[in-house]
Amino acid sequence: MLIAWEPKKEMPGKQMSARCYLASVALTGALCFLFCSCGGGSSSSGPPPPPPSPDFNLVVSPSLLPVTLGTNGPPALISVQSQNGFGGSVTVSIKGLPEGSTSSPASPFTVGPNGSQEVRFSVPGSTAIGSATVQFSATSGSLSKQASLAVDIRPAPAIRTYQDGETLYVEADSGAEAARVGMLTSWGGAIVEISLNGTNYVNHNDTGRQVQVGLWDGNANYSNGSWGWSMSQGGDHYLNGSPLLAQTIGPDFVYIKTQPLYWLPDLFGGDSAHPIPGDVYVEQWVSPVPAYSRAFKVHYKITHFGNDTHANQPQEFPSVYVNRGFDSFVYYPGFLPWTYGALQHYAMPPLPQISPLLPTFEQWGAYADANETGLTVYTPGSYPYSTGFNATGDSPEGTNDFAPFTVFSWYPNAVLESDIYVVAGPVAEARPVIYQLHDASSKPSAFPPWGVFEVPQSGQTVSGSAYPGIPDTNSGFQYTLDSTKYTSGRHDLVVKATDAIGNLAVFPTAHITISNP
Repeated sequence: MLIAWEPKKEMPGKQMSARCYLASVALTGALCFLFCSCGGGSSSSGPPPPPPSPDFNLVVSPSLLPVTLGTNGPPALISVQSQNGFGGSVTVSIKGLPEGSTSSPASPFTVGPNGSQEVRFSVPGSTAIGSATVQFSATSGSLSKQASLAVDIRPAPAIRTYQDGETLYVEADSGAEAARVGMLTSWGGAIVEISLNGTNYVNHNDTGRQVQVGLWDGNANYSNGSWGWSMSQGGDHYLNGSPLLAQTIGPDFVYIKTQPLYWLPDLFGGDSAHPIPGDVYVEQWVSPVPAYSRAFKVHYKITHFGNDTHANQPQEFPSVYVNRGFDSFVYYPGFLPWTYGALQHYAMPPLPQISPLLPTFEQWGAYADANETGLTVYTPGSYPYSTGFNATGDSPEGTNDFAPFTVFSWYPNAVLESDIYVVAGPVAEARPVIYQLHDASSKPSAFPPWGVFEVPQSGQTVSGSAYPGIPDTNSGFQYTLDSTKYTSGRHDLVVKATDAIGNLAVFPTAHITISNP
């Protein structure tokens, strides 16, 4: 019997409860024919014009860069785009920096043809608050090009942590604006507010929404109204909130610990009046990102203390529910991430449809309004895909949703510990902050390999030393199992895959029948 499985398929196909991971790639080819005809007679035209001279373009991205007083700002990208065979080096000079500010690298610096250079600005605390226009001048021989960048210099925010009623808050107030994150203690500390100047982007109409984690099992059945082993941080299907086991309000952070309820308690001996706690603990730390008044870090530690195993499955780490009015899903779809490439705006389909896997290759997505303002969520270490939907109608009933593609296996004592970052406000200003976070991070991914157990499939009968009819595919791994060494009858096949840094995936079990002669 030949067992085959495919790890880390680039475009996985998998169904998970109400969120269906399907992906398709359409390649459209266009053939262009140029028909030329020659008439009789002679031409009196002169020689063809000479070829254009080598040249280059200077591109500075983004157009606006937020920098906080007393800090090193996020990166700007200076790019030289060659034209007509240009192959020289370009010397770039910077002018217009606020007094006392410096750049890294220092001006001038050199960029090669079709090359780029990240530049960061350090602004002393004595600098005046406001916008400065920084000029870039690029020269190569007799060629010269100019470009500019607006630098928005902002004061360092004052951080406040407090509790108001059932909600815990982390707030960053810079004087001109205030951003904050709110966590509801009666719903397991799930994030019910991420706001800027009083505008809350998070939809929290029920215990399954918010910005929170949702946990799933690759061996469970989520079809026909069955929810299997699943839980949301906020609470269960009947709007019972997950209990808070601990909380701490620190000077610049808020910590909570909860034991999420099973989403459908009826499957575990409970009902609407008797919620059932699940076999995991969720710990969550929320703190401001230093130097960025609109950005917050959410650190999760999820511990499975059960003795059973819940197989590899896409998780909601996190699920992001945003209010209607912020309906455009914004992301980078290209194959050159971290270069400030053009963004894509996508309208998520209404339920019961689910979007295909969208290529979010910078590991972030945002919901924004017509002014390009909303909520941006960055999940470092995630697979470079996201999916989502919308529920039509006005909020609070109507909502927009997305989740990054993250997988995990909940074996005994398994721990998933990783970060997400949430940024309120204009997407164009959130993106440089995410670039800075990406550049500063050295943590390996916490998410294990993703794969599909291809053959044999559950319910099949096998016999002999090889499984007949295995497809001629490029499977990642194959293993030959001599089924004659096992007794006839029902058997369970389990595949485990470990990546180079020790992350373990336990693939869903294949229940097979061995029938030996």
